[in-house]
Amino acid sequence: MATWTDITTAALEPGKPVRSINGLALRDNPIAIAEGAAGAPRIVNAAVTNATLGAEKFQSGVAERDWVMGFNVSAGAGGVGTYAFAKKTSMYPAVKALGSTIAGSSLRPSSAGSRTGGSLAGTWRCMGYADTDGAGSSDVTSWLRIG
Repeated sequence: MATWTDITTAALEPGKPVRSINGLALRDNPIAIAEGAAGAPRIVNAAVTNATLGAEKFQSGVAERDWVMGFNVSAGAGGVGTYAFAKKTSMYPAVKALGSTIAGSSLRPSSAGSRTGGSLAGTWRCMGYADTDGAGSSDVTSWLRIG
């Protein structure tokens, strides 16, 4: 846990180098605030409240899940954080395993029978397994847009 250090205004002189003791405090004080160190200023609920979710609700877990899922629901098809069932259309690399990434230009939204639509934008993470040369249904799997 970081320690809170009071820094006097007189210790910080304009146009002069920062003394190492004050430099360390400037580095560590934000951490001490976040950790709730003794003597550090406290973060009040108003500082972390948005229009519908206050700090006290956020800590309950249920509201946090609903808040995060609300952002996913409002993202349009193909948006960052959304999933797509898509076909890998490029021969290279031949295999895309769980966790690997690929450009959306090498993917097409697909049916399980390999019928496809237009290409996707962004970068996608493989959430299954896509094999072979881009010509068969084994190239179809789930993808998560990450960028």
